Amino acid sequence: MDESNPLNDLHFLRDVVARTQPPAVNRFWSVTLMWGCVVTIGFIGCALLGIEGKMAVLPWVMPGLIFLVAWPLHWYLQRRVRWSIEASGVRPRFRRDLMWCWISISGMGLLWTAGLIVSGLITSHGYLLTFAWCSLLCVGYVMNGVLLSKEWFWAAAVMLASIIAAFLAGFLTGQPDFYWFAGYGVPVTFLLAGILGRRNARSRIIEA
Repeated sequence: MDESNPLNDLHFLRDVVARTQPPAVNRFWSVTLMWGCVVTIGFIGCALLGIEGKMAVLPWVMPGLIFLVAWPLHWYLQRRVRWSIEASGVRPRFRRDLMWCWISISGMGLLWTAGLIVSGLITSHGYLLTFAWCSLLCVGYVMNGVLLSKEWFWAAAVMLASIIAAFLAGFLTGQPDFYWFAGYGVPVTFLLAGILGRRNARSRIIEA
């Protein structure tokens, strides 16, 4: 075959473009859906404890769910998905770019949290913590949409809409309690990304 054939260059460019495009299906949708369920349970549990006045227990609800429930399930489900991918004859690729993206986002969120605690603003302006984490999650969702799968763009749109709605409600009414509304977008976005990922995966199987 003649290597100078323009068709060879065209095929090469198509291969490069295909490799740089995010996958059409997120095979790890079950992990995302699990995080959505755990975070939703955490938000509901915190709300019920707050209504009953058990404020001393509140700080331990989300850390307990994340470290004792979510991370073991994350490891288990991720291993199962990797095994299923390997069984189909494809070797799963470790996404270092995605890993460093979320490490950076988590680091910035923790620094912002530490800054609010050290400065003492956490008591009077705690809603700033919600805005900071929701904004960072919105950026992370966009990166997931670019690097992982496209349903994360919908999650980013919902998160941005919740931030804007919370800000406008708090600004127009002058009630700081409305600023916390942005935090309720977190479980919704994880559930949305998981459900859309499951739907896309099932539709791809049916098409195949």
